[in-house]
Amino acid sequence: MDPFKNYLFLCLLIFLVWTSAGVDGFTPLGRFRQSSALVGNRLYFFGSAIIVQARENVFLDVTLSTLDTSNPSWSSSNASVPTNSAFASACVGGPNKNTIFLLEHLDTNNAGINNTAVYAFDTVSGTWTTRTMTGTLPVRISGLGVSFNDIFILDTLSSVWTQGSSIGAPTARSDFSATLLNNGLILYIGGGDNINMAEIPIFNTNSGSWSTMVAAGDTINPRSGHTAVLSPDGHVIIYGGVKNNTAFDQSQQLASLDTTVNPFTWSKKSLNGVSGVSNSALNLNSLNTQLYLLDTRNFMFVTDTLQRPTSPTSPNPQNPSVTQIQTVIASNSNALSTGVIVAIPLVSISILAIIGFTGYWLYKKNRQNDIVRIAGSKEY
Repeated sequence: MDPFKNYLFLCLLIFLVWTSAGVDGFTPLGRFRQSSALVGNRLYFFGSAIIVQARENVFLDVTLSTLDTSNPSWSSSNASVPTNSAFASACVGGPNKNTIFLLEHLDTNNAGINNTAVYAFDTVSGTWTTRTMTGTLPVRISGLGVSFNDIFILDTLSSVWTQGSSIGAPTARSDFSATLLNNGLILYIGGGDNINMAEIPIFNTNSGSWSTMVAAGDTINPRSGHTAVLSPDGHVIIYGGVKNNTAFDQSQQLASLDTTVNPFTWSKKSLNGVSGVSNSALNLNSLNTQLYLLDTRNFMFVTDTLQRPTSPTSPNPQNPSVTQIQTVIASNSNALSTGVIVAIPLVSISILAIIGFTGYWLYKKNRQNDIVRIAGSKEY
């Protein structure tokens, strides 16, 4: 085979390996008003209020044994979101609990639709479909600053919408958090217009009825645009948010609601570990690309995780399945990861340069051997 063709094939192969390796391991741009859903060990993110990211579909493997928040292994799906999704809701459903339903009530790129659009992402095949719904369809929300207090329920198996009871429903509100407990209760916390954080509307998905819990404990500042997650021990942990478009002081950023007692009980939590965590992403000035991991057992922000067997002195000795999380100083981790990221391209470029030079030299050498020299010729 022609040595030059061998050389071209080698260069093409290296280029393909190099570009395919670049598909994963990138860092998405900072964003806000995105949706997210967890399926297995993959945390999916859809859309953004920033138009260039409005159809992006990225995901992160959050397996604790391999997760490194200073250099997370992000991946991008080839199947972009079928609509410009911002302010959309995302939930997991379907017969095998591996389908993510994106509920686009703003319908930002198709103003002709009058109802909430439903898109389904199959996490196994990596494909999107548009679902046709029946029943009482929620109206499209135009984003004109009008709040509502109605509730709609989507059956992801039958693709049917139903409207829930309005008896005992809370006042109209927006920018609240909704957290589903293991017993089927949905807690609606906070929201715009300085909603009292101690008064928590509850929707019982088993009976379809409303109630209100007045929580005890610490006084938590009203907020909207915050996040809320349920920890394994039954605590709803809220973080960040704004009050009248003003950020909180650090002592009010993190709070925990104990739902295992009656009444529910609020407690303020101090921020420990990683510094520089922004408390809100409601405006472009506070966007960043960082990933923050909170250990809900000790309320420490950690940057790296190592699974270790629980020792007898563990804070959870009665539960040997609980693993320990090792805290790594953020500045050292960032410096190390930056050094590795910079070193890899430099080493790879050097290797490519050496291969290129060697290939060119071999090509020239073989070409010289093929030349028939005669007296008086100057071709050497």
